[in-house]
Amino acid sequence: FSASPDMEPWIQFEFDDVKQLDTMKVWNSNSAAEMAIGWGVKEIEIVYSVDGENWEVLAGANQFSRAPGLPTYDQPDHIAFGAVAAKFVRLNIASNWGGMLMSYSLSEVQFTMIPAAARTPDPANGSVDVNPNATASWRAGRGAEHHLIYMDTDADAVAQGTASSTTTTTNALALDTLALDLDETYYWRVDEVNEAASPSTWEGTVWNFSTPATQSVDDFEGYDNLSPDRPFQTWLDGFGYSEDEYFPVGYAGNGTGSGVGHDIWSLSSPYYDGDIMETDRTRPGSSQSMPFYYTNTGGVASQIDRHWSPPQDWSGHGIQTLVLYFYGETANTGQLYLKINNTKIPYDGDASNLTKARWNPWHVDLSSLSVSSVTTLSIGVDGAGASGMILLDDIGLYRSAPAMVTPVAPSTEGLIAHWALDDGAGATATDSAGNNYGTIEGIVQWITGPLGGALKFDALNTYVDCGTGGALDITDVITLSVWVNPMDAGNGEHNPYVGKGDHAYAIKHAAGNSFEFYIHENGWHTVNAPVTNGFNDNWYHLAGTYDGAQVKLYVNGALSATLDYAGAIASSADAVNLGRNSEVTDRLFEGSMDDARIYHRVLSEAEILYLSNE
Repeated sequence: FSASPDMEPWIQFEFDDVKQLDTMKVWNSNSAAEMAIGWGVKEIEIVYSVDGENWEVLAGANQFSRAPGLPTYDQPDHIAFGAVAAKFVRLNIASNWGGMLMSYSLSEVQFTMIPAAARTPDPANGSVDVNPNATASWRAGRGAEHHLIYMDTDADAVAQGTASSTTTTTNALALDTLALDLDETYYWRVDEVNEAASPSTWEGTVWNFSTPATQSVDDFEGYDNLSPDRPFQTWLDGFGYSEDEYFPVGYAGNGTGSGVGHDIWSLSSPYYDGDIMETDRTRPGSSQSMPFYYTNTGGVASQIDRHWSPPQDWSGHGIQTLVLYFYGETANTGQLYLKINNTKIPYDGDASNLTKARWNPWHVDLSSLSVSSVTTLSIGVDGAGASGMILLDDIGLYRSAPAMVTPVAPSTEGLIAHWALDDGAGATATDSAGNNYGTIEGIVQWITGPLGGALKFDALNTYVDCGTGGALDITDVITLSVWVNPMDAGNGEHNPYVGKGDHAYAIKHAAGNSFEFYIHENGWHTVNAPVTNGFNDNWYHLAGTYDGAQVKLYVNGALSATLDYAGAIASSADAVNLGRNSEVTDRLFEGSMDDARIYHRVLSEAEILYLSNE
């Protein structure tokens, strides 16, 4: 507004950006005294500007109608702007309807615009995991003859119009023509152009989206027990499949000792009438993984094959690495490999990972391979007489492979108890970190464990009482770490490995052949890791952590389960025991134990991996 009083009064409107104006609707002053006083604006000059400095007069509009001063007033003046471009509109007031007072009033002013700029982008601004082969589109500005699209990883270059650009006459752009990379954020802008109009170009808003970190090859989520979605109908194995309504021609098998999926048809199978896919042991965020059984008694290799027609192109989007995850079992033997278009690539990690009951990442460098036309991916195990089962999950392509955790030896910071169980004889378990020496109750056997000495418990009356030392009464953050070799599969008695009674913290055997870590405060906050096969008579490293926000359980150095929980750990006067619940004393562990630790801090994944003896 101009100052008051002012011999040349005016009112000015400013928009957030330059608009292509269509109309202005003006409701004049309509107070009850309007017909007597006449504050309503009468004679006016309407001017507009794109920059606030250079002004143009809108022709044909020089007077507003007088309002009647009645509540039924609904007859605004409609001022046509004729699609002029403006960021500023000013009304220069020459007079009011009363002609007595230098006071002026308007009830309401509305502007409508012609949508000349591009809008409503798809993908929407800020979208994530956008397929780099998708098609981007937008709602075109009215009157645009063609569209100038800027796209780059540099937001400033896009905003300034210095980024590379492409032109299209449709309001869509196939992103695969731009060779976008995975795991990148892109900024884009669409300018609407009509050389015959003024202005000829309407600059667009800078939008952004990001591409996914990985391009999935197979996440194994789409398979089930029924045709045509049985996993062995896609991943061809040695057994093959029969013809049916979906597959008019059956498949006799690939001639190797491979089998895809659990056996859900044999009465003797532990998976009879269950799920063909594995649903207990899966990667974080995955609902199922694919079992791959192999028996090389009839040959030197077992192999499963997946074919694509048309071929897949793994050479674009900056892809450098194929990553797959496999979960081993302790009895597995043989050498893992894969083939891409029949080019064989042996597993180059630690061969013992095939026996590790955890998710092991395998990074395959694709930079030296021809992968622009991939028709076949095979996964197999070499070795005459080799046998076993591995689980497969989350095969994907990466621009840069996910970081692999490097083991780091944990410092003694926060270590309040460490029972190495290397004493070898006697009735005392030495605490090398403090004064929480354990008293061995019952008749135990000193044996050899994965890290030296170990204790064997009989589940009758043997346990280690480590006392009620004040340092053991942890109420905030904690890590429990222990090696166990259970012999109580099928026992649902919640037999503990390391714990402080039943209402503080523990890591233990839970029902259904699973490991469990919990903390207690107004209820048990638990995480579980099932072990479907090989529970008995196998060594496992277990670690449970709580950082005040999440409860986590690691099995053999790999994160197996997470629970969000924020709160305290209950204080407890019960003793810490190895192999027994000191509060519910008939819960006793059967099996062997080695290297039990309690930290009053949260160990990192790298430190836990180190403790798992990797």
